[in-house]
Amino acid sequence: MYSIESLALPHGVPPDISLWRVDFAFDASLDNNAFASLSDEERARAQCFRRHEDALRFASVRVALREQLARHLGIAANAVRLTLDTNRRPHLADSDAYDFNISHAGAHGLIAMSPRRRVGVDIEQYSEKFDWRSIASLTLDAGEAAWIERLEVTQQRAAFYEAWVAKEALVKTTGVGITLGLQHLPVLPRDSVEVTLRNAIPDEMREIAARWIAAPEGYFACLAWSAKTFTR
Repeated sequence: MYSIESLALPHGVPPDISLWRVDFAFDASLDNNAFASLSDEERARAQCFRRHEDALRFASVRVALREQLARHLGIAANAVRLTLDTNRRPHLADSDAYDFNISHAGAHGLIAMSPRRRVGVDIEQYSEKFDWRSIASLTLDAGEAAWIERLEVTQQRAAFYEAWVAKEALVKTTGVGITLGLQHLPVLPRDSVEVTLRNAIPDEMREIAARWIAAPEGYFACLAWSAKTFTR
């Protein structure tokens, strides 16, 4: 159905954060017992996808998430209750014991989790057919776009993906996004695994950190987290 692997994290990531990669098996059926822990709402949502691959991605990551939360909470996977907050961000319905975030693309998904802080994660699959300029104005600031244009053609698309996953992870950590758009979070040029915001930092990002993380060949990924821990 799927396999899951705990990932080593770059230097500087808080030790309370856990990260897993989920690898999908697209020949699986949603009727398999491996998906028995899905809620009725999750199962109905999976069945709404037109493509079987998309349904499997959603269902597999949700089951894997349920199993990890259940293991930490000491309950059965089907007893984990998830709901959405006012910003449509999933969270535990009965507890604030863990924050988590998920992302999936292609054959892989990521799950980030912490009992102490908010987390955000993003993974994207590289495509030679993708025209990064078609969404550059919605994703990059003028300086980033100009910097990418100065790169070799073979490097431009990869640089765009690096910016994209970093910005998505940062925004997903806040839970509210950024009102003005991703183009107001410049992170290029990249000079290390640490994500550095290059201009004036928006208020909602002042206590957020991020690192680019190793991803399977043909993928780009980033993990972000809040420096401020939960008060319980």
